[in-house]
Amino acid sequence: MLVDRHPAGGYLKLTVENDRVELCCHWPFDLEDDQWIDIRNRFCISNYLLAVDNAIADGDGEALGIAGGFLRIRSLNDGFAMDFSRPQAGWSAVSLQLHVRRPIRELLLQ
Repeated sequence: MLVDRHPAGGYLKLTVENDRVELCCHWPFDLEDDQWIDIRNRFCISNYLLAVDNAIADGDGEALGIAGGFLRIRSLNDGFAMDFSRPQAGWSAVSLQLHVRRPIRELLLQ
């Protein structure tokens, strides 16, 4: 559904299947040492859409992953920031924040 690519070959991909939204990320951490961050998590579609709606309306939205972990979306003047983690119990410190320079409305499911 939504794909944002890094020039070095990384990506952030958002897909929808049935009543779930999956975020999958392969993003460079240190290109010189060929180190990458790989995170994947799934969210109930209703919780995901509420997080997006809250980010559009109030500037910030959050959702918990189905098996743990989190998603936080913040609206920015030139796009949005997305911070999310792997499935783990509670709010994890093992997360990634990306600044995506695309309209936040692209996160709404068509």
